[in-house]
Amino acid sequence: MVNPGKWYDPISERWIAPRELNPVAPSSRASENRVLEMQRSVEIQRIWRLLVDCCASK
Repeated sequence: MVNPGKWYDPISERWIAPRELNPVAPSSRASENRVLEMQRSVEIQRIWRLLVDCCASK
């Protein structure tokens, strides 16, 4: 499981911490949805960091 650390939001000028996931024994469908959501979250954070880096360099 990927646990991304805090990241900085330049718009609100504060650090954002990821939501805590409850370690409950999920069904296989819920587990699959959680994996897809984590992948989506990681991809969104990657794109956000690229945007921030791009804007910061100008």
